[in-house]
Amino acid sequence: MTRIVIDASVTLSWCFPDEQAPASMSVLDRLRTGDQALVPAFWALEVLNTLLVGERKGRITAGQTRAFFDALRILNPTLDCASLEQVAGPVQIICRDHRLTPYDALYIELALRSGCPLATVDQPQRQAATSLGVHCL
Repeated sequence: MTRIVIDASVTLSWCFPDEQAPASMSVLDRLRTGDQALVPAFWALEVLNTLLVGERKGRITAGQTRAFFDALRILNPTLDCASLEQVAGPVQIICRDHRLTPYDALYIELALRSGCPLATVDQPQRQAATSLGVHCL
């Protein structure tokens, strides 16, 4: 079993057909067949926020949001809680050096700390991760 750090951009692409790409769907297939998702503790809130915005814009319904969370629960992602030391140290450095949000930087820091690949479709995040030696899917 391989653990994969999954960011919200990949997760949300599974919900919105116009955002699906072969690479993100391949990650979902891997999770369904035994690989394990590793996510920061805020991941579910980040996903929920985007789904609620999608509801307000008429892209999805409340029922689709509930069904999507049911599908995510089946994947049983492992939640990681970043310490204040990690946030004040490496996450802050990644933010400044690569002009990323703390949220995007934390996914990279988690991949670095865990030694796991990062699954993202966010190009600035992918570029920063690659420059730091993180393998991206």
